[in-house]
Amino acid sequence: MKILAIGNVFNPSGVSVHIINVLKELVKMGDEVTLYVPSFLVRNNDEILKDLEKAHVNVYHSVYEVKEGEKTSTLSYFIKSHTVYLRWNDLGEDIKYIDGLKEIKPDVIYDMHEDSITLRLSYHIARKIERPLVKLLHDEPFRNSFGRGYRKFLGVKGLAYDTLMWVFYKFDKMAFIRSINDGILKGIAGVSKAPFYLSRIDEIAKGLRLRVYEVGNAFNKEIIYKYRRTKGKENYAVFYARLVPQKGIRELPKIAGLLDEKIIVFGKFFNERDKRLLTSNPKIEYRGYRPIEEVYDTVGRAKVLIYPSHQDGFSLVALDTLALGTSIVAYDIPAMRFVFSNLKPVKIVKEYDVKSMAHTANSILKMKDEEYESEHSEDNVRKFLELHSSWANVAKETHDFLSEFL
Repeated sequence: MKILAIGNVFNPSGVSVHIINVLKELVKMGDEVTLYVPSFLVRNNDEILKDLEKAHVNVYHSVYEVKEGEKTSTLSYFIKSHTVYLRWNDLGEDIKYIDGLKEIKPDVIYDMHEDSITLRLSYHIARKIERPLVKLLHDEPFRNSFGRGYRKFLGVKGLAYDTLMWVFYKFDKMAFIRSINDGILKGIAGVSKAPFYLSRIDEIAKGLRLRVYEVGNAFNKEIIYKYRRTKGKENYAVFYARLVPQKGIRELPKIAGLLDEKIIVFGKFFNERDKRLLTSNPKIEYRGYRPIEEVYDTVGRAKVLIYPSHQDGFSLVALDTLALGTSIVAYDIPAMRFVFSNLKPVKIVKEYDVKSMAHTANSILKMKDEEYESEHSEDNVRKFLELHSSWANVAKETHDFLSEFL
């Protein structure tokens, strides 16, 4: 099967990790894969591209030719990315390359993002070369609710953000409706049930094939199991993720104040205010953006991950942490509930309830070694980890779903 994949491999996120690993595994399975990165997402990082080519993933020549544009403000990109429906035929620099993509002769086009801004591009590519388009959801592409709940932890600024999102979600939804009604978008997959649940996209998906992958993400067993430990844990908590409000960093100081032990934090800050908020707290030890081996070693020794995330599709942070043998306390958001809630080492508390999160974390910190190890040794935990210990399992589901459109 020839696959034209539309994806951003440059963003330091779980989405890029998914894209890179799945494309490599699809090639191992015998698929011919070509990666096209939209021009507005191209970054100067040939190392990533060379790594993909070493794994026999074809990188379309435009990804090398397009120069990284000047950085736009977050607000500017935010507005542009959510209003593409109003400029549906404005393809920017990508318009120069669409005709050339015909030469690849793909069997299917796989847009590996939930965004409407990549949907606009993949829509035009699919229409031009007359091939089925399949979309992958990590997070929800839109919601029917009022915003994303940012007003609850960002105050007035969050209310403004939620109001904008309420409007922009209408445009995002219209982009999907157009792609469906025009007969271009043929299928939608999700890394978990969460994006379907939050968007209720099945209500507009007339005649589309929908699929929730059983194995939406995976962890790197060869690296992680070097640092896995379920006994001899040390009494501290840990947090690592993108250090943004969506991941709960504004609540982290409050949680730290209620914890019996310190929280070690890894990650990259995106503004000075959040950095001051965390680094000024005596119960938080910020170690910066460190090599992944150092992070895994620290997480593997920790007794609990504090994970007050408000936004996820299928958390690689939670998956890696569980594989490292460390327990988790997380908010009851759909992604955590649908993927992890039946696993004893993963404790779920009500969203925004920092007291319950701290109380539950303290209970884990006080847990006896025998009980702690017993929870991590349960059959369903072992089976879950085995299933998610290989990206080949994710790629197999991807291959099988895409094959349905041939």
